[in-house]
Amino acid sequence: MELRGVQRRYGRGGNAVHALRGIDLALPHGSFTAVMGPSGSGKSTFPQCAAGPDRPTAGSVTLGGTEITGMLPAGTAEVLGLLRHAVDALGATVVRVTHDPVAASYADRVLFLADGSVADRLTRAPAHEIADRMTRLTARTPAGLAVVR
Repeated sequence: MELRGVQRRYGRGGNAVHALRGIDLALPHGSFTAVMGPSGSGKSTFPQCAAGPDRPTAGSVTLGGTEITGMLPAGTAEVLGLLRHAVDALGATVVRVTHDPVAASYADRVLFLADGSVADRLTRAPAHEIADRMTRLTARTPAGLAVVR
């Protein structure tokens, strides 16, 4: 996998957040790479842009010599289907962090975190129910959150 000039910006103008600022990196086949950094350093955005559902704002990602940057949104349903298959057929354990209710709907359960605790959960829920629950969760004030254990 190679990343060339990969940037990811959220928002525009003075309020833009630059999560990735021109990553140039080659990850050798068969390697295990850890990504570390403080909160807000781009460590969650990095894999999302490298091989996940998020598109870089600029730059390119190639896998085995094939440009995959433009394939990610369509590459997303296939990847989610493969993850679902890995769980169902191979007994794999998959944990995926996402903001996308459609992506979350592939999961057996959805955990909603707030202030470092599990604030809510759903089991085998459709995307519209996940979105609704997330909307209600973000509308609450931090003091009014019920923590589910």
